[in-house]
Amino acid sequence: MKQLFYSFIAVFALLFTGCADKDVVEAISNGDNQPGITVSMSMEGDMGQTATTRAIGYETDDNTGFPTPVGIFDKGLNDGKEIADGTLVPIYLIFRSTDDSQPITKVVTNWTYKKGGHLTLLPSETFEMKAHTDLSKGDWYVCGILGGEMLSNQVKFNGYSEGHVSRDTYGNKVTWGANIPYIFGWRKLTTNAANKTIKAEKAVKFKQFGTIVRLRITNNTGFDFKYNGVRIITSNILCGQFDLSSFDDKNLVKSADLKDTEDSDVASAKSESYKKVFKPFKFYQRPLDDAAMTGGSVPAEGLIQKRRFRIDGNGAGVDPKNYVANYQEEQSGKANTALYYYDHTFLANSVGENFETVRNGKPAASYIYVWMAPQKQDMKIYDGTKEGTGTYKEVKVAKTQFLLMAEPTETSTGSKIVPTSINMLPAYGTLKAYESGANYPALGSVVYKFAPLSYVAKHDNFGTEAEVSSTENQDIAHTTRYTYSQVTANQSNIPTGFEFARNEYWRSIISQYLAFSGLRNDGATYTYSVGFVSPAMLPGWASPKLVFHSYSKGVKVNGKTVAYMLGMSKKPEYITNDGEGCVYMGYAKQSVDGVPSGISTVSAWVTNNDYRFTIRWEDKNNAAVLTQRYLGPRFVLDMDDIANENFWAEPSNYGHVYPKDVERVFPYAGVNVSAEVGNQTFWYFDQNSKNKATQYWTPDDTSIGGRYNVKRGTKNGAMLDINDKEPKQSVNFMGPLNGDVTSGFFLYPLYKNVPTTGNVAQGAKDDSRFKLNFIMDGPVRLWKTTPYAD
Repeated sequence: MKQLFYSFIAVFALLFTGCADKDVVEAISNGDNQPGITVSMSMEGDMGQTATTRAIGYETDDNTGFPTPVGIFDKGLNDGKEIADGTLVPIYLIFRSTDDSQPITKVVTNWTYKKGGHLTLLPSETFEMKAHTDLSKGDWYVCGILGGEMLSNQVKFNGYSEGHVSRDTYGNKVTWGANIPYIFGWRKLTTNAANKTIKAEKAVKFKQFGTIVRLRITNNTGFDFKYNGVRIITSNILCGQFDLSSFDDKNLVKSADLKDTEDSDVASAKSESYKKVFKPFKFYQRPLDDAAMTGGSVPAEGLIQKRRFRIDGNGAGVDPKNYVANYQEEQSGKANTALYYYDHTFLANSVGENFETVRNGKPAASYIYVWMAPQKQDMKIYDGTKEGTGTYKEVKVAKTQFLLMAEPTETSTGSKIVPTSINMLPAYGTLKAYESGANYPALGSVVYKFAPLSYVAKHDNFGTEAEVSSTENQDIAHTTRYTYSQVTANQSNIPTGFEFARNEYWRSIISQYLAFSGLRNDGATYTYSVGFVSPAMLPGWASPKLVFHSYSKGVKVNGKTVAYMLGMSKKPEYITNDGEGCVYMGYAKQSVDGVPSGISTVSAWVTNNDYRFTIRWEDKNNAAVLTQRYLGPRFVLDMDDIANENFWAEPSNYGHVYPKDVERVFPYAGVNVSAEVGNQTFWYFDQNSKNKATQYWTPDDTSIGGRYNVKRGTKNGAMLDINDKEPKQSVNFMGPLNGDVTSGFFLYPLYKNVPTTGNVAQGAKDDSRFKLNFIMDGPVRLWKTTPYAD
C-alpha cells in the first residue's frame, strides 16, 4: 500500500542559527543484532518556515532583529545557499506502542527536499523497526528530531553564535544559515501489520527546541567604543546532545499518558501542556572529549580552543564533572552546579578587521544570535549561619551574562575622563528562566562608572602628581614610612586633585574585617565566599552608603593562592540581617557575627548595582597586585560564579591585544602589631610581616562603636593611647603568607601617640620586641578626587 502521509511542519517561534557542521549519520543498530521488521512510511509536507538538518536560511527583521526562516541552506553563516531539489534530509524518528511489551524503535529516515521548503518521505525510503516489533499490538505513536549529528542513541549539536545585520551596504536583505534542533511531539499512527505500513492521519508540527537569544547593545557609556566579540557565561547549555535513552524509560511517560498531540497542546512554549508533550526529550552537555569539542587532529577547530569553551572550575581539557551529563545522572539526583563559559568572536572582513564601532547614545548595527538549551543551576541556601552546615533550601537559578570584548575609541580630553580599558564590560544579564521553544531579545544598555581602584594613586608616599602616579619602583625600598606628625606636616605635599583618603573610601574595597578572606592561611580556611555588610564611599559622594561585599574562597593559580572580590552590590535578597558589619559565611541566611566599623553616619543602602565591580588579588614581587573590572547594573552573576581564572582570561581574538585592566600595586611594607607578655599589651613593628602585609594611614579616628582585635579593656572600641585618645583607622592588606589573619581595619589601627601602657616598663620589659614609648609609622597612599583613566 502506497499511502502518502501529509506532514505539515510549521514553525511558530523564532528560529536561531546554529553551527553548520557537516552532518554525521551513523547506522543505527537494533541493539541485539536481530533482524527487525522493514516497514514503509511515507509523508509529504510543505515546510514553509521550518528547520532541517542542513541549515535553516534566515533573514533578519529590520526593526526587531527577529530572524525569519526563508528556506533550507547547504551550510551556515553568510555564504549558505538553498539546497537543490532531490537533496535528502535526515529526520530521526522514535516509535512507541501503548503495549509495553513492544520495543521502542529509534531510526533515521531520509526525506526528499524540493525548493521552496517542501519535504517528502517517499515510500521507497523504507526503514527497519526493532526486532520483535508487532504492529498489531497496542496503539502506535511517533515523535522526531530534525538536525544535528544522529548517532545510535544520541543527537548532537555544536551550538550556534553569530552576528548579523538585516541589510548589506547596498540595501539588500542579508540571508544566513543555521543548524538548530527541531522536534515534534507524539503523533498517533494507524498501522497495518500485514502490509507493514504506517499511516499518520494528521500532520505533525515541528517545534524549535531550545531558545534563541538575540543581543543588541546600545552605548550609554558617555564615550564611543568598539567591540569584536562577547563572552557568554550561562547556566544554559550551549553545545549539547539529546540522550535518547530517556525514551527507553517507560515510566518517564507512561503508556497510559501517550496521546495524540493537538495543536492547542503546543500553541505556547510556556504552557504546561507544551512541556508535557516534550518531556522525554532530554538534552545535556556534549562530552568534552568529543571531537567537536577537542578538534581532534586540529585542536584549533574544536570548541574548547575556537570558542574558549570552559565549564566553571575547569581549564582546557579538564572536566570538573559538576554538570549532569546524561539521563542516568539526572535520574540519580545529581546536582548541576555548572556555568558555561563561551567566547564568540566576530568574523574578520575582507581587510582583516572585525571590530564594530558603537557611538555613544547609539545602538549597534548588528545583532548577536546565540542558541541555548535552557537549564538552571542548582544552589543551596542554608537556613543557619554557615554554608555546608544544617538545613538548607534547594533552589534552581537560571543565569545568562554577556560581556563585551571591547575598548574605547576615544581618549580623555579636558574634564572628560575616558577609561583606557573596558574589556569584558557587561552588556546584558538576566536571571530569567528561558523556555525551550520561545525566543528572547537581549537589549543591552551598556553603561560605565569608575570603580574604587581607579581613584587610588599608583604609588605610595606624598609627592608630586608625577611621583604618586608613577608605576616605577613599586617596592618597599621606595615606600616611605611616616609617623602621624610627619603625615600632618606633609599635607602641603598633596598635589592638586588628590587627597588623604578617609577610611570610607578604602571601605569600598576593604571591609572592617574578613576582606579577601580567601587568602587566610594561604587559602586553607574557607571553602565558600564570605559576605560583608560594609559602609562605603567614593570621591564626590555626599555621604557613605551600605553595600554588600563578597570575598571568594582561595583559588590556586599556578601554585599561588589568588582571591577575588565582588564589591559594592546592593542588598542580597536571601540575607536576613542587613545591619552594618554583618558577616555571612557563604550562602547562609543568618549572619554568623558582627564586625561593625562604628561609623554612625551611614543612613541607607545603595539601591542599585551601578558601582558594582570585581577585583582580583595576587601576590607578585612581595606586593599585593589588585586588578579591577567594572561590572555595574548589567551584571547578574555572584561571587562563586566568577571566582576562577576563566572569567579573567584574555580572549583569543585574531591576536588582538586589549588595553590592560586597571591595576594597583601595594608593596608589603610590613605592619605594626600587638602582643601580650606578662599581662602587658604592647605594640611593635613586626619585621616578619615585611613582604607579607602592609597598612596605610587614614585621617579618621576609631570610635567606641567599632569592633577591634585589641579592645579598650572589656569595652568596645580600639585600645586607646596614653592620653586616652582614639588611634587612627588603618586599612590593612594581609597577604596569603601572613598566617591566620585577613585584611580589614579590625586588626591593626595606627597610633599617632604611644599606645596605652607603652610608656611603662612592666611585664613585657624583657621582651626583645618591646620598645619603651614606641611611636608607630606607616605608609600613605593618596586617592584622586577624580578617577584615573587607567
